[in-house]
Amino acid sequence: TKRAIVAEDERDAGARQALNLGHTVGHAIETVTRYARYRHGEGVGLGLLAALRLSGLDELRAHVRELLRARDLPVSLSGGEVDIGEVVAATARDKKRTRADAPVPFVLLDAPGEVRVGCEVDPDDLRAAVEELVL
Repeated sequence: TKRAIVAEDERDAGARQALNLGHTVGHAIETVTRYARYRHGEGVGLGLLAALRLSGLDELRAHVRELLRARDLPVSLSGGEVDIGEVVAATARDKKRTRADAPVPFVLLDAPGEVRVGCEVDPDDLRAAVEELVL
């Protein structure tokens, strides 16, 4: 499925943007931990939990958390391991940002399969979603 979407949208200007769900916070976690603590998929899994919180889909978030846990993937950041402020600041350097003065475009969900791209997120809500990842 991913291959078909990427082939259809090589420049990431349309449907391919939906594949970035979880990546904004995930990339920030990878950056802050200098790519040494979490593999890419682990960071994206944590970012997915934050995106689901930002989407207001708490029940789906709890279900995804259990799916990740069942596969021995991280569902939280160990306390003191990652500075929350640094993660939030790192999201501002996301490669999907179109201009220096533009907000970071998050990918959020209305419901499973109903993706919204280019969403602006309140900084306090972002911080709360990342804080929730800490043990």
